[in-house]
Amino acid sequence: MQLAVVANEHNDAQVLKKACKNAHLKGLSVLAAATLAALASTATLAADDISGVVIGSSLAEAKAAIAKANPDYKISSLMLTTGQEAGVTAKTDDRMPWTGTTNAGGPSDEFAALQNESGKVWFIARVQRFDEGGRIKIDALKAALTEKFGKPSSTSNMMGLGFNWQYDRNGKQWFGSGVAPCQGGARSSNIPGVSISAPRSFSPNCGKIISVGASTQSDDMVPHYTVSIIDAKSMFDELAAGDAKAEAERKQKLADEQARAVKPKI
Repeated sequence: MQLAVVANEHNDAQVLKKACKNAHLKGLSVLAAATLAALASTATLAADDISGVVIGSSLAEAKAAIAKANPDYKISSLMLTTGQEAGVTAKTDDRMPWTGTTNAGGPSDEFAALQNESGKVWFIARVQRFDEGGRIKIDALKAALTEKFGKPSSTSNMMGLGFNWQYDRNGKQWFGSGVAPCQGGARSSNIPGVSISAPRSFSPNCGKIISVGASTQSDDMVPHYTVSIIDAKSMFDELAAGDAKAEAERKQKLADEQARAVKPKI
């Protein structure tokens, strides 16, 4: 099942502001600590939110939570060509340096939330980058993720660290027995204005998937990571319903044409 999203382009040109190096590093250290605290907090929302932005919430609620997550965000709306609001993006007005193939550099903090046709948020993601002096220990990141989301369904360590939590359509977490419910070559599209991509195809067996990718350095520190949560079940069902409606309309149009019993003039 595929989703095609066409959003407006946003101006990526940012005015870089110079700041004192020590104050900058102190700010990054505070941001890293706050990030870990947010990841590990609120057990009642475990596996359903990122920094208080909750899957299934309204877009207005998501905007308010994003603004609260980082007051330095510059927030922009994502609009479809139909004029409908597809979601929202947010990013800080700074730039962290390149640290390797999995981190090309960019704003220190980015966020994206997308809503479905029912007005519910189905996709959320956050990207954070840290300069030297404000990075996260690998073990601290792992501990915060496990406390927040529980034991991962699978992990990887190729081109950086990878974690995912996969749930089937009944909400049962997969732990490696049998076929993964969210496996498959899901197609994705870049979200304008941020370094975040969102899926546009969904497995019929997948309920929800949480994904984390982290860059690592030789001193066991993390300068960059991305976390996302996808409500695959609601999007698959929405797209399937749309396909079924389109097919029913096609069949009705054909039946109406056939009922006219137009005969050839030979």
